[in-house]
Parts: sequence; C-alpha cells; structure tokens
Amino acid sequence: MAEGTADTGGEAAPTRERILEAAFNAVCVHGLGRLSLEDVAREAELSRQTVYRYFGGKQALVEAVVLREEEQFIERILAATDEHDDVRPALEAAILAALQAAREHPLLDRLLATEPEAMLPLLMTGNGPVLPAARTALEALFARRLPHLSAEEAWRVADATTRLFISYAINPPEDTSEAVAAGLADLILNGLKDPTNWDPTSTAGQTQGEHP
Repeated sequence: MAEGTADTGGEAAPTRERILEAAFNAVCVHGLGRLSLEDVAREAELSRQTVYRYFGGKQALVEAVVLREEEQFIERILAATDEHDDVRPALEAAILAALQAAREHPLLDRLLATEPEAMLPLLMTGNGPVLPAARTALEALFARRLPHLSAEEAWRVADATTRLFISYAINPPEDTSEAVAAGLADLILNGLKDPTNWDPTSTAGQTQGEHP
C-alpha cells in the first residue's frame, strides 16, 4: 500500500508524524543502509504492520523523512526571503539560510560521508523528494521579484539555483556562508537583469566592499 493511504481518522496525522520522527531517530542510530521497518516500529512503539500500512516500505518511508526535513529547510529559506522585497537581498538571504541549515543539520554530513550512494540520489535527482520541492519555492521567489522573466525562464533559473544550493550544501567551500551567499547572489542575478530597465553605471546590489 502506498504512503498516505492509511486510515483517515483523527489519529492518522499524529501517527504518521510519530513514525517519521521514529524513522529519523532510527537513521541516526543505524544509518540508511541498515535501517529496517522493525527498527522504526520499535522506536515508535508501534507494530511493523502499522508502519507498513502508512508507508508501504522502507524506500517510501525514507523519502518521506527526507521530504519532511526538506519542508523544514524550505520554511527556513522562505522565512529569510520574506524580510526582503528586492530580489538581491532576498536571494542572498535564501542562499545563506540554505547553507546554514545544511551545516547545522545533525545527519546530512554524516550520511554524505558514510552512505553517499544512498543519500545523493535523494538530493540530486529530479524524481527524488528534494530537488522539485526546493525548485518550486525558488521559482516563486524569482517570479514574484523579477516579473520580466517568463514562466520558463523563472523555472530554469530556479532549477539552476537549486542545483547550486545542493552542490554547496553537500560539498561546502572553505569560505564563510555569508561570503558564499553574497557571491552566488551576484553571480546569479548578473544574468537576470531586465534589459529594458538596467543602468550599467549603477552599483545597486553590490555587497559592501565590492568594486564596481
């Protein structure tokens, strides 16, 4: 049975979240490769059949856990961008929030170091849970703040930016998160200026200490 097809009564949502939290804790102990539904059921103090009824199998459960973490990740990014109306500071805030969230996550570095073959497809592939969700959030950011972009252009720049996010998250540079965020925001936006409303002599959007 596919995930999400369990009973729809008032207990469904709390039980689902209980399973997801138990699965996260079990991954912290066992890793992804050794994780079993029995481990999750034991951690959640539920039967294996209940876990199976909600998620249908290990792969669906793991993807649901990753998606839950991704949703919290996106909420943090959106909260950072909501403080800015202009695209330059909004994008820098989004990148900074993404890098900080990745560096602070209790499992990301460990799983990338010990089980990259299991973790990378979840993060990098188009049919995984992470890339489409993050791309949708960034697409809305660009569409709202750069109205001269067509829908296809907004999608493409969101896709490219998301892939940059993920690349820097899984292989962080030595520079500070703040420096990386500022540099990437400039790099991305330099190719997105509205040609009908751009003053090449303007220094707007440059970060403090930058040269024209």
